[in-house]
Formats: sequence, structure tokens, C-alpha cells
Amino acid sequence: MKINFTLEEFVTSQSYISRRDLLTFIKQGNVSVNNQLIYDLKAEINAKNDTVVINGEFIQFQFDYLYYKFFKPKGILSTMEDPNGRSCIGDYIRSLGLPLVPVGRLDRASSGLIILTNDGQLSHKLMHPSFECEKVYHVTLEKKMSKINLDRLKAGFILEDGPVVFLRVDEISDQEFVLSINEGRNRLIRRSFEHFGSYVSELKRLQIGDVDLKGLVKGDIVPLSADELYSLQH
Repeated sequence: MKINFTLEEFVTSQSYISRRDLLTFIKQGNVSVNNQLIYDLKAEINAKNDTVVINGEFIQFQFDYLYYKFFKPKGILSTMEDPNGRSCIGDYIRSLGLPLVPVGRLDRASSGLIILTNDGQLSHKLMHPSFECEKVYHVTLEKKMSKINLDRLKAGFILEDGPVVFLRVDEISDQEFVLSINEGRNRLIRRSFEHFGSYVSELKRLQIGDVDLKGLVKGDIVPLSADELYSLQH
């Protein structure tokens, strides 16, 4: 069991306090370790011996790193909370009583696999394109896509925020595709098809690395198996 952390690792892995909120509390002088004010996210914390207080709240060491997978239903926001009261992933997570956060996002109209963890290092690895974590999607279009545009989609193209190259594009039917990519820019799949005048009616993420949705129904949150976790870490 890990007991030595940076302040950022300790707080985000043991509570619902985000890195952004932690930075705010630091600037306000509301973060202390052993009754000493702390202003450095990388300050060293010994989970067994140090007393950490954030904005008047004692952060207790309760959890080792946790790893779960979630089948996000359509219509659920990929956020911990929503100021407008809409349903979000945070509603599901809080029911578990565990300090988990989603890795990356799926837009509200999409469904599928999301990894939940309190391990910031793994989150960074899964989200950063340099680690080339493959993500697989099932796409249904509103209408058939022309062969010319499909060939252009497969060949690679450029959007306003840079080039797009899918690792694979498999045709299931003239309106259904399974495709994969190793990055996660905002609404990238939908924007890619819209670039060619096609619109996505259904989008589901099937797989992240070697972790998939098999055995899950919408709304399920289950721990990663040892093999699944190993595949994401290596």
C-alpha cells in the first residue's frame, strides 16, 4: 500500500477535492499540513503520520488507488456536478462513497465506457496522446455516407484544431462503423463526420485500451480486473 504522496496526489486520491479546487484553497491560505500552511502542490505527505486539513476539513487516509469502469448512459453529463441540476457521473459516483473521478469525457448525447479512478498518474497516461491509448467507438449515422467522403475519412484529414488520423475504420453497414483513435479531443468523432457533411445519430465508446463493455449494462460501475488494470498501466 502506498503511503508517501505529493499533496496533490493525497488530496485528490482521498477526497472529492479536485486539483483546481485545491489550488484555490492553497491561494486562500486554507491548506495546512501538521498545522503549517502549505503553498506547494508537490509538498511531500506521509499518509500515516501527517495531518492534512483543507478548508477546515481533515483529509483522512482511507483508500489505496481505486480503478473502476462505468457504462455511461446517454443523457448523462461527464462531470462530477452540474449547476443546472442535470444528471451527471458524479451522481453515480457519490452513491458509492468513493473518491473517484472520470478519466476524460463523453458528450451528453453519447454513451459507453469511461474509466473512473483516484490515480492521477493513470488518468494522465490515458488522456495524453503521447501514450497512444487506443479508444474504440461504434458510430451510427443519420444517413449513408458517400464512398468518396468515406475514403477521405479513412485517409486522414485536417480539422480546425489539427490533423485527424483514425487507426481503423470498419464498415458494419452503409450507416454504421466501428473506428478507433488514440486521442480524445472535444467531440472529435462527431466533428470528423460533420466535416464531410454527415451527422452522427448514435455514438458509443466500446473500448479503452484492452478494457471493454462486455458484461455491463448502462449505469453499471464495476472494479477493473487485475488483467484490465495491468493492460492500462503497461
